[in-house]
This record gives sequence, structure tokens and C-alpha cells, in this order.
Amino acid sequence: SQVQVVGPNCPGVTSPGQCKIGIMPNHLFKPGPVGVVSRSGTLTYEIVAGLTSRGIGQTTAIGLGGDPVVGVSFTDALRMFQDDPQTKVVVLIGEIGGSAEEDAAAFVKDTMSKAVIGYIAGRTAPPGKRMGHAGAVITTSEGTAAAKIEALQRAGAKVATLPGEVADLVRDVLGEVTQ
Repeated sequence: SQVQVVGPNCPGVTSPGQCKIGIMPNHLFKPGPVGVVSRSGTLTYEIVAGLTSRGIGQTTAIGLGGDPVVGVSFTDALRMFQDDPQTKVVVLIGEIGGSAEEDAAAFVKDTMSKAVIGYIAGRTAPPGKRMGHAGAVITTSEGTAAAKIEALQRAGAKVATLPGEVADLVRDVLGEVTQ
């Protein structure tokens, strides 16, 4: 089957100017060359607003959901963006808990030819305490923000320290792509 399921606990999917399934606020998005995939709805909105305010639009934004078990994974979304000729850069927004971002980093390293910009929430989260989503709990060294950031950087992704830095990194990479 060609059906992909997103969620649970997610804001949905939007391709600005084309289609929206879910609750993402239309006014934050504009068509453009950046794919966005995220475990956090609110951080998606903040980072997309930063992109849009700098004139950088999005091909598609996919909210995966923050639960431990999801339908579409980071790797699934990265594969879709890799295959999409309209997507030039991908923004990956992760958070503490689980190994989805580390799995995505392996895919980035082995498969992605497009630039990936990452942001990982939860740098100061204490181990063993759930922070928001059911999936946002650190149970091993694998689920820490530091481990996820290191994995993405080793894979060649640029990783922002703050959400507000993502748009600047994307702008820099887009400048390199178009030269």
C-alpha cells in the first residue's frame, strides 16, 4: 500500500499552498525549498516562523508526534525529502528520549545527499524525568540531547544550539546550494 500514517500525538502534515492535514497554522508557512520533519509541534511552528520571516519557504512539514511509537519515522521522512526534487535542504527537529534521531543520523550519513540542519530540544533535561511528550524521557545514554547532537554532527548535519539559529543555518546552506 502507498498509505503512510503520521502520529499519534502530532500536528499533521502541510505542503504550503497545496495541502494541509492536521492542525498546523497556515499563516506560518509559505512555499519554498525546505523540508521540515519534527517530533515537536510547537518547535515546528517556532522554527518555521523563523524560516518564513526570513523569506525561506517550505516544501512540506511533517509532524511525527512525540510518543515512543509513531507511524512515519524520521528516516521515512528523510527518504521522502531526499527523493523530492523540490526539497533542497531538510530541517530535522528532535528531542530527548528514544533513538529516532540517532537512527536518522545513520540514514543522513549513509544516504542523504541534501544538507540537513538539526535542532535537538532538551539539552538540560535530567535523566529519568519525562519532559512533555511520553517519548521525551532519557532512559539510557542513547536518548540524551548530547548523544543525538553528536550523532547528527558525525553524520555531517549542522546542528543549531537554539531554535532561532536554524533559519540562519538554512540560509547559509541554501546560499551554498544555489552557487
